[in-house]
Amino acid sequence: MRLRVLALSVGIALATATAVLASTYADLIRSQESGGNYGALNSGGGTAAGAYQITAGTLASLGYVRHTGGSRGSWANYEWTSQAQASGVSSLSGFLNSSAGHSLQDRAFSELTSRNLSSLSTSTRGLIGQTVDGVMITESGLLTAAHFLGAGALNDWVASGFDPTVFPPEYLTANGFGSYDELQAHLLNRMGAASGTQYAGGYGTGGVYDQTAGFPGLGAKRPVLIHETPPFQGERTTLGGSQ
Repeated sequence: MRLRVLALSVGIALATATAVLASTYADLIRSQESGGNYGALNSGGGTAAGAYQITAGTLASLGYVRHTGGSRGSWANYEWTSQAQASGVSSLSGFLNSSAGHSLQDRAFSELTSRNLSSLSTSTRGLIGQTVDGVMITESGLLTAAHFLGAGALNDWVASGFDPTVFPPEYLTANGFGSYDELQAHLLNRMGAASGTQYAGGYGTGGVYDQTAGFPGLGAKRPVLIHETPPFQGERTTLGGSQ
């Protein structure tokens, strides 16, 4: 009986720890993306919306909206699916401003996070516990980078040895960066926020990052094509009010 009680206690403790980690990560993303504002809407172009600044394209991939034609960068060209309507959301305004919409934002974020986690490469996962130029890499840190870049682009960045020039110029313009150095600092500090560490700076561009030379799976690979499509998940600097 004691063993069964102990096993139950351990199971409860693990479940609680997992829930706390998940909550902490969600808090981190809400803070980074919108300052915790569920009604936030990207006013700088694109469709990033809500507390987690999830784009219409991502919501479409999760089954909550459907593209109806025309530019994929305008909410006018999407309709809410029966899956979203079953959750009480049938408009962008409802998604941003209603309790049902806020619940759907949380659900979509959870689904996106699970998808990103399962898409991390072995090399990317292998960085957990390593330090890159002052930044301690954690699972949450990798996930916040994946939320911003997309998991595929994160894997490519890692495989290149953290060389930001593997990203096409659209990655800069879509997110308001003036240089690859700015993008690099943003990504590393974004990951560092999950572990309370900060990018030490001093990194150049155009080659494999020498501090990763001994990390498993890293080398001189430079991706030929990045499969993500900007403007990704949005930035706080371009957020407007609720709609």
